[in-house]
Amino acid sequence: MSLGAIVEAVVACRDVEASVDFHARVFGFDLIERNGAEALVGVRGVGTGRLRLVPAPSGDDAADPRVWDVGPRLLGLYSRDLARSVRAIDAAGGRSREPVTYPYGSASLSEAVALGRDGVWWTLPQAGPGHRPSPALEGDGERLHGELHTAVIVPADHDAALRFFAEAGGLTVAFDGEMKGEPFERMIGMPAGASLRLSFLVSADQAPARLEIMSFTGVDARDLSDRPLGLRRLVFAAADPDALAATLEAAGGVRLAEHAVRGPGGVEVELRRAGGAAS
Repeated sequence: MSLGAIVEAVVACRDVEASVDFHARVFGFDLIERNGAEALVGVRGVGTGRLRLVPAPSGDDAADPRVWDVGPRLLGLYSRDLARSVRAIDAAGGRSREPVTYPYGSASLSEAVALGRDGVWWTLPQAGPGHRPSPALEGDGERLHGELHTAVIVPADHDAALRFFAEAGGLTVAFDGEMKGEPFERMIGMPAGASLRLSFLVSADQAPARLEIMSFTGVDARDLSDRPLGLRRLVFAAADPDALAATLEAAGGVRLAEHAVRGPGGVEVELRRAGGAAS
């Protein structure tokens, strides 16, 4: 009994139509369906890694969050060409940081971080040999971007969040380590001498997209876990939503609905029966 693939990430928007346009122009996302004021975007023919864009419940004129502010914070997808990606983000009204290359295991990885709409930050690793599965890229050699590859939360308590998603949620920790130094300071914009701890968690079948947990030291972080704008909810596939929702609640999740709880960092976790419709 465990969390499966991330089927959707739910983003609360100031302007849903403007957000649909942004994600189409920048990432090549298709409009999959409309449901009243909501819009579902993603890569047509790929059933996971989509975005559900919904109206924000109230206005939010506060300054955009920093990457290290507590809350559901980033979304990510693969790019075949980071220079093209950051140009597209900036041309559509986003704000990108320069791509950097840093050691990654026995090799290296190039990645860019950018602020999109509604305070959602994006992480864009360079697609290359050995990257995780991406049906969108594998199915179309001309696509610049894949489907949603990762969702990132920044909790107040990293270890507690890890226990929630790994022990109660059944995800496997594929990596857990510290990253620091000039490349990461330049990529993220964090102060000199700061560091981040990063944990990758994957489902049993390694399906896209995965969950990441990030926490920072040496930064002045705000708690924006209850901000009504931006990334709010992750919809996971689950074989038994009833049982898993009860397990997550017992592990400290706050029940929001039959198959939804509020978890670490304020992220809402919705469980959708694998292969089924929204519950």
